[in-house]
Amino acid sequence: MPTIVEARARVQREMRQLVALVDRESPQTSTEVELALWSGVLQLGVALMTLFFAHQARRWPTGLRYDMGGIAYEVVGDEPVELGTRFGKVSTQQPVGRVVGRPRERRDFPMVRALRLPGGFTLPVVTLVAKFCALMAFAPTRQVLRDLFEWAPAPRSVLRMIDTVGAYARDFLDQAAVPDGDTDVLLITVDAKGAPAISSAEHARRRQPHRKKTGGLRQKKSGSPKKRRGPGKKSKNAKMAAVGVICTLKVDDSGNARPVNKRIYATFKSYRALFVWLKAEAVRRGYGTTKFKKVQFVADGADTLWDLQQEFFPDAEVCLDWVHAVEKLWACGKAINRGSRTKRKPLETWVHQQKKLLRHGRLSDVLATLQTALDRTPVTGPGNKFRRKVLEATIKHFTKNRARMRYRRLRQQGLVIGSGLIEGTVRHLVGMRLDGPGMRWGKARAESVLLLRCVLLNGLWADFESYLASLESFRLIPKPVPTVTHDAKPQMKKAA
Repeated sequence: MPTIVEARARVQREMRQLVALVDRESPQTSTEVELALWSGVLQLGVALMTLFFAHQARRWPTGLRYDMGGIAYEVVGDEPVELGTRFGKVSTQQPVGRVVGRPRERRDFPMVRALRLPGGFTLPVVTLVAKFCALMAFAPTRQVLRDLFEWAPAPRSVLRMIDTVGAYARDFLDQAAVPDGDTDVLLITVDAKGAPAISSAEHARRRQPHRKKTGGLRQKKSGSPKKRRGPGKKSKNAKMAAVGVICTLKVDDSGNARPVNKRIYATFKSYRALFVWLKAEAVRRGYGTTKFKKVQFVADGADTLWDLQQEFFPDAEVCLDWVHAVEKLWACGKAINRGSRTKRKPLETWVHQQKKLLRHGRLSDVLATLQTALDRTPVTGPGNKFRRKVLEATIKHFTKNRARMRYRRLRQQGLVIGSGLIEGTVRHLVGMRLDGPGMRWGKARAESVLLLRCVLLNGLWADFESYLASLESFRLIPKPVPTVTHDAKPQMKKAA
């Protein structure tokens, strides 16, 4: 390994080479120069880090005794090691410590521990890998790192970084500073989206050794035909992520309420776990005090959400998502206006009329219209059973949610009636990263990536890096978290 003198000489040599690249008048394109400079700057960074580690290693000479956790250690020598930095792999010597009087005890590496090099990587490398993996798939992450820094951690190391950093994301979000500049109207909205999870059958199949190919595709299919999926059994095998948004509403110059200080929270555990988290965050922002004059809760028609709302936010102004209600009207409109595929105008006119009634607070008139259409639909006849089923389900749904469909009053109070905020959030948070083609997630790693995306989309990544740097106990786990499978329960298709 290089000495301090040799490391310093290498730094000077690399610097001279960089200056020589640009300090000449011979013809050269900017592309050639830039690419050469970038590689040269990386090599200069490696040389500087080598010099830095050489100086740090001198602080731990052989024979030096030190204390760790009340136990006496002694430096017994050193050994070569490669440390991953943003500039590349740096070769250096790391001091090795042993417990005094017990040479068979586990070795200690005091320099690596003192410099906080988790798993043989610098913390900026670990956090950068975690950030990239929160944005894109693992394989493209390694390719981007290779293109930028001309090296990338091994796939196994990438998984260790994700599992380790993701485990700290929830604790960080729980203590992150609340936003400044809240208004006096608090909005809470919740929805869910599924991510493809690996099933126990697929996981068992992947763990089997690869069999030798003995025939063509037809012979393979005839020998082990694929089992047909039953009703309600999706190939996606989704694990649902519960997503919540807390923000405050500010009325702009045009009179429309827009969200400010938006914070996203999500988990794959359960809706209840999400509501516990949302309640804690709402309390931290002032819920339950005189800070907020109004609190609004918006969601779709899932009974579970409204039961939890009554438990955790019982005093909130409630609203059934406007888009959800309009989708029901379109389904009823198609049932009432037969032949709407070729005659679109009557359907659009009917839906527009019902939407107008809903917006003006005339839900009773809408229900009367739907009930009249139901009474006029014969029990028998082609397609009538389905039409009656759609109308009955919508009437029942609107009647049950009557108190949550006071759209006129909510608009007069400057509140929102739609859940576009949460709809866009679940697509961005879950869909764009966790719902990609061919993906199959284990529970623990999906939760880690989801929480990392919450940190990222909340604009808190720089604070998260500072939080990790402040943790003296931060270490990479020795191996990736084992895969935990998920088997989705079949669900019967519900009527619109």
